[in-house]
Amino acid sequence: MKNKLFLIATILVFATLFFTAAHAQCPMCGEAARTSLKEGNTTAIGLNAGILYLLLGPYVLLSAGGVMWWRHRKKVQRLMAMQEPTQ
Repeated sequence: MKNKLFLIATILVFATLFFTAAHAQCPMCGEAARTSLKEGNTTAIGLNAGILYLLLGPYVLLSAGGVMWWRHRKKVQRLMAMQEPTQ
């Protein structure tokens, strides 16, 4: 258990040390969005909202899968505890 925690902590430390800024748009799209915002157009706001909307799907699916796994695990543990012979 301690080895797993150490491994997770090490990975998190290295991930935060070597973190670089990620660009969600290609350079041309990003420049077009910045130029559009400078001119008073609201297209860039919609483009960024669309990117966030598309990003939401995988997180919802992973969260739902995690909740289902957690509930199933609790149910299995409860059933195993009920089936243990009492001495």
